[in-house]
Amino acid sequence: MEAYFKECPHPNTSQRNELSQKLGMEPLQIKFWFQNKRTQMKSKHERRENKKLREENEKLREENMRSREALSNVCCPNCGRMAAITDHLSPMSVN
Repeated sequence: MEAYFKECPHPNTSQRNELSQKLGMEPLQIKFWFQNKRTQMKSKHERRENKKLREENEKLREENMRSREALSNVCCPNCGRMAAITDHLSPMSVN
């Protein structure tokens, strides 16, 4: 059934009946097997996608921390004082 699933994950009634005869199973068993297999595949895909998103999120957090660290060490080009982060991020700070 695995090979059949790869070719046709949504068999219709006649295909399920044909498989049930070949395998000596009830058509309802075939139907539920395919439903369960689709659910497993969907869950596996979602786990992979979630892992990828978690990794991407972690990279963005690290990049954000590096950017904040870099901004915390910025000096004012006019007076040479350490500038506050809000001085650089606030739209009101433009003179």
